[in-house]
Amino acid sequence: MDETYKRILQHADEFFASVTAEQPQNLQCGRGCSLCCYGLFEIGSADVPLIAEGLAKLHPMRRRKIIRRAIEIVDETGHPNLRECSPIEKEQFFNQTASVPCPNLSDKGECMIYEARPLVCRTFGLPLREGDRYIGDVCELNFNDASSEEKMGAAWDQCWEDELGPEDEYTIPEAIVLIARMRGWL
Repeated sequence: MDETYKRILQHADEFFASVTAEQPQNLQCGRGCSLCCYGLFEIGSADVPLIAEGLAKLHPMRRRKIIRRAIEIVDETGHPNLRECSPIEKEQFFNQTASVPCPNLSDKGECMIYEARPLVCRTFGLPLREGDRYIGDVCELNFNDASSEEKMGAAWDQCWEDELGPEDEYTIPEAIVLIARMRGWL
């Protein structure tokens, strides 16, 4: 995996930790909270090797369980090729899959590849901004009673996100199936 991307992931983890330390009253995220682990969404191509690293470190039985779940999600949802979808088709697909749990989510509500989770998973729950422009809140549990200043201070700047072009768009289940094929785990 690219060292630049590892630094971005480290920055995201450090930023989230600083918000947790500075504004614990506004951030309800914690061990076992998995509200953000439901619904399919886009991840960038830089996250694919990260997920591959995480899967490779798992016990083979746990890895097989995750791969099996990912295959079921792709099959049952009629998962389109995001790289060929129109924006309207993507929106419809993401709305249709809003309650689908991540294949990496354990029965206890914990991420089984936590250290290798994508960037968007590391920052979910924080408000978002683009430079000085506030975009808004993401998680319905967080920052409900926060001031505008607190929200802006806790907002994750989208400049750190992957610049997603159509060729870079995947979902976590789709990435897992791709990785499993490439690694010979299927």
